[in-house]
Amino acid sequence: MLFRHAKRDAESARDIQFYLDTETEDNIARGMPPEEARAAARKKFGNPTLTREDIRLNGSAFLETTWQDLRFSLRTMRKSPAFTLTAILTLALGIGGNTAIFTLIRAVLLKPLEYRDPDHLVYFSVDNPRRNLQDLSFNTLQFDQMRAGAKSFCALGAYGRPENVMLSKNGEPEALKGARVSANFLDVLGIKPILGRSFLAEEDKRGGRPVAMISAGLWKRRFGGDPLTAGQTATLDATPYTIIGVLPDGFAFPFPNMDVWVTRPSEWSVFPPRYWDLPLLNGFARLTPQATLEQARAEMNVLQHRYAAAHPNLMNADAGVTMRVVWLKDRLVADARPMLWTLFGAVGFVLLIACANVASLLLARATSRSREFAVRVALGAGRFRMIRQLLAECLVLATAGGALGMLLAKWSLSAAPRLVAISLPRAAEIHLDSTVLVFGVGLSILTAVLFGLFPSMQASRPDLAQELRVSGAAAEQGRSARFTARSLLVIGQIAFSIVLLIGAGLLMRSFVALHDVDPGFQPANLLTAKIALPLARYDTDPKRAAFFRELLPRVEQLPGVSAAAIAMSLPATNWIRTNYWVQGKPSPDIGEPSTNAVIQSITPGYFRALGIPLKRGRELSARDNIPRAPPVMVINETLAHLLWPEYPHGENPVGRRIKEAYDKAVGWMEVVGIVADIHEGGLANNAVPEFYLPSVVHPPQTAYLVLRTPADPLRFAGAMRKAVLAVDPDQPLADIKTMESVLTSTFGQRRLTMWLLGSFAAVALLLAIVGMYGVIAYSVARRTQEVGIRRALGAQQSDILRLVLGQGLALSLAGVAIGIAGAFALTRVMKGLLFHVTATDPATFAGIAILFVIVALAASYIPARRAARIDPMNALRVG
Repeated sequence: MLFRHAKRDAESARDIQFYLDTETEDNIARGMPPEEARAAARKKFGNPTLTREDIRLNGSAFLETTWQDLRFSLRTMRKSPAFTLTAILTLALGIGGNTAIFTLIRAVLLKPLEYRDPDHLVYFSVDNPRRNLQDLSFNTLQFDQMRAGAKSFCALGAYGRPENVMLSKNGEPEALKGARVSANFLDVLGIKPILGRSFLAEEDKRGGRPVAMISAGLWKRRFGGDPLTAGQTATLDATPYTIIGVLPDGFAFPFPNMDVWVTRPSEWSVFPPRYWDLPLLNGFARLTPQATLEQARAEMNVLQHRYAAAHPNLMNADAGVTMRVVWLKDRLVADARPMLWTLFGAVGFVLLIACANVASLLLARATSRSREFAVRVALGAGRFRMIRQLLAECLVLATAGGALGMLLAKWSLSAAPRLVAISLPRAAEIHLDSTVLVFGVGLSILTAVLFGLFPSMQASRPDLAQELRVSGAAAEQGRSARFTARSLLVIGQIAFSIVLLIGAGLLMRSFVALHDVDPGFQPANLLTAKIALPLARYDTDPKRAAFFRELLPRVEQLPGVSAAAIAMSLPATNWIRTNYWVQGKPSPDIGEPSTNAVIQSITPGYFRALGIPLKRGRELSARDNIPRAPPVMVINETLAHLLWPEYPHGENPVGRRIKEAYDKAVGWMEVVGIVADIHEGGLANNAVPEFYLPSVVHPPQTAYLVLRTPADPLRFAGAMRKAVLAVDPDQPLADIKTMESVLTSTFGQRRLTMWLLGSFAAVALLLAIVGMYGVIAYSVARRTQEVGIRRALGAQQSDILRLVLGQGLALSLAGVAIGIAGAFALTRVMKGLLFHVTATDPATFAGIAILFVIVALAASYIPARRAARIDPMNALRVG
């Protein structure tokens, strides 16, 4: 014990002596006379001949020497501004990227839901393996049965489809986002309104009093945050609703960005009220304290079998249908999870590359400081003490890089929503907080250890003292060891970069393939808007048809509008399927995939407005869109192929008769034309069977207005809104967008992932190339004498070029080989983000490998060219 104390005291004294000598040299360099320089240093550091008692009286020796280490590190960094700035910026990129993505992951994936006992909340829906369908909705009958028979839950709730709600009589008409929920939805979640009360059970029954709850944002925006808002009346969908409560700020259930919550989730404005048995509900529930998820799933499947036996003719009664029961949080973030973990892995690679790059810089810098290290060893500094001093320098770098990285993360999180339009679940909870700060600090410390430990151990070897007396083999051996270590670090950088580049390449090819998909129509210069007609005012087909009949001529006559149409849905929006039968063909079993198709209710001119080619027959005309006109329809080529497999040869579908069953019996309808397929579900989905009917047959409750314009479509938004208000002053428009933006939104997550992963890959590539350049340049400087001898013995410049480029080629090939092996194993996790590209696409792997080798050779060429120009006489004289 006494020996250890004595050794510690001796090392402390030697450290102070070293700092005193270094300070004296700096003072002399500033122009002080030697005696004054020594006196100033002694005044700053004190007497180096300290005993253990002196150290104890002056405080903790460890804290004292640590503080001296940090001060000395700052002075050392100040002497090498280029190195310091490069290292800090490199670390800031790695730490900032990791902090930003961790903030997203924590808010979206890791944080518990902000409800009471969130780990007891589950989500349930229906899976149909026979039809390869998952996460299906259920109807009111099935929900009532589950609510009555489920014992694993203490409360069950349901919600329906989102819809637009029209607010009028309280200022300018406004289209709001609305959600239909069961009356107990706040009780299930364990949330209380900030103003007013929750729904009552009797308000959830058909014919119940119309009441609504509103968001805090709408409360502040349209009601001025009036504390007396609860109890006031607002006109929603032409019906007076009593506002009974205001929900907390940031509340986002069951969908984000909701403005209004109303009861009766089995109703949906798109469908007529008589469709009570349609599956429109999704469920959520709270487990009892004793129940497990597996028990709840088994119980729900038993109830599903009972429902199927009792109602064999209704939907979700197929054999093999099962209940999906998962944690509510997992359901809310299911779509974002693969993207976020992929990005977190990518920024992790960037951080490792940054650490390797800084470690490589430190190894190179250690060569220039070899005499300093040798002096310290000669003064008696132990290896542990040397490592501690060098790690203190690394900690200073990491702290500065971490602070800058946190600022970079904060900026990127605030700028991301403006740069990339994508909606993340729980987006309101994304912000830097104390947990993220702790993560950033911990990451900075870990980074300091990662990039600093290996160089510190290399630089702190006791045999560095031989630098003072040996300039030959021993010193060269130490430099060679550091060069080998730097080469290994560069190989690691290249390998990680290859993995990121291949991942980004796969996403880029996928994105290009998605863009190359022919949507089947011409989306350019199309303006779209949603019109949700309130059922209270437009409750019959004639009323809805009259509204559209008056509106369409007004928008068609707008200056610059070349075509206009109204449709039940548009590509990449919600579609509706219905059953159909073909005259003269046997009727298949209800529920089979071949028995339903997408129904479109359109006005004449729809195909011309969207630019959908006509393949056979004729389009719908104005004569087809008047009451009591002969019923006709147009079908797409997918439906024609399905019903008449020999199409376009064989029997002609035009003239055949089809019957559908959407909302009323229309009878047999003649097929008058066939049009090209379009991608109704977005570019990533295949075309589906579809037929088009005149809008007078099924005037939609919720419709889309589309205009074709010669220039920027958004310039016509104001005129389109005025045309609608001229027909009905209380009818606003919703979701005014260009058709191109509607299509783009269907692959927004792919685009965001590609953009971020591509950015990370670009940073990784830059760092790897810088590392490659540094190693080759260091090698050339170290082998100057060798090159001079080779030139003196007759080597040509081309020989020297091949020698140095061969070294760079060997490093790049080694890194590329390891990187390809890693990418082959890791890119499989990206399958869900790819489109028409396999996770092991040979062209992407080969192309990235070749590209990287070319870039690496280009980075090696500059030091290679410098080596080829070395003058033999000067090199031998210096050596």
